[in-house]
Amino acid sequence: MPIISIPALGLRLSADADENLLKVLRRHRVPIAWSCKRGECGTCKCLVERGEVALSGYQPQALPASQREQGLVLACSSRVVGDVQLRLVDSDDFIEHPRRQLRCRVLELCELAPEVFSLRLGILDTGADAAPFMFSAGQYAHLKARKADGLWVGRDFSMAGTPVRAEYDGELEFHIRRTPDGAFSGLLGRGIVPGTELQLEGPMGTAHFRPRHEGPLYAVAAGTGLGPMLSLVETALDNGKTDVVALYAGFRDVAEVYGVERLAQLARRHANFQFHVVVEFDAGSGMRAGRVGDALFADAHDFASGKFYLAGSPAMVDAVGRQLLERGVAPGDVHADSFRAPAVQRLAGN
Repeated sequence: MPIISIPALGLRLSADADENLLKVLRRHRVPIAWSCKRGECGTCKCLVERGEVALSGYQPQALPASQREQGLVLACSSRVVGDVQLRLVDSDDFIEHPRRQLRCRVLELCELAPEVFSLRLGILDTGADAAPFMFSAGQYAHLKARKADGLWVGRDFSMAGTPVRAEYDGELEFHIRRTPDGAFSGLLGRGIVPGTELQLEGPMGTAHFRPRHEGPLYAVAAGTGLGPMLSLVETALDNGKTDVVALYAGFRDVAEVYGVERLAQLARRHANFQFHVVVEFDAGSGMRAGRVGDALFADAHDFASGKFYLAGSPAMVDAVGRQLLERGVAPGDVHADSFRAPAVQRLAGN
């Protein structure tokens, strides 16, 4: 007799061979969401961590191939063929936007701080027949620019503008630090100027805003990691989130600080939003001194119900992500970029 184990709930359930998985879970009163029972709505997704089930008879839009490759199945369309280990998931964790390739033109290149630029793009692939570009706050895209020798160079950058701005106005924003040897960033203000045409592919990334989450939201940024965190908290607040939303923006020194006015505007509009500018060396008036992670842990106490989003330097993401896990935060509640502590989910390259 096959055994279905769900370690997070401490369950080991007996099933009959070839039995419908959703039927088994409902019989044992496992708290899984479901609706159509025909493989059409995608509500009853769960993750197969070990073993396998026989999956058939579902609509592709309910379970895209990219999700199936991650081990997701629809319980209503799965048959138990042997022992299997499951993890229940929130469908918010697997939002699917079609990945597209677009042409964009630089609308504005504005220096936010020394060697830190806001790159604002207008999407050229628009018109009556063109679908709007859609992404979830916190995701990233691959940008490519043509060098003087005709070769293309590209890198991943997180969106700093909101999904609403992209969908309705056809505009995207990125925050990029220019480095002398940066194949892409080194072109800012040189090969990449207003009017330059760029190529974009996206969206990508899984550490996006989870709109159904109830509880406090903590966004922690270092340097240009502030870009996606601004997009994320602004989207959460505009979506009507009433729980505490807190953003911690960390910088090495006062000269690197940017984005304060945008944060202040959000705080004036939303009583539940708070932000902290944390400067490691020689903090100025109204700023907190030290490391951004230390500021977070000095303030945050509601780890059990919170969601934590991290973006920025690999050292910060690794250290803060690891400490959150050590404090008992579930890995699924810590979302970070690709340079991360073990078991923390992927966000984007910054």
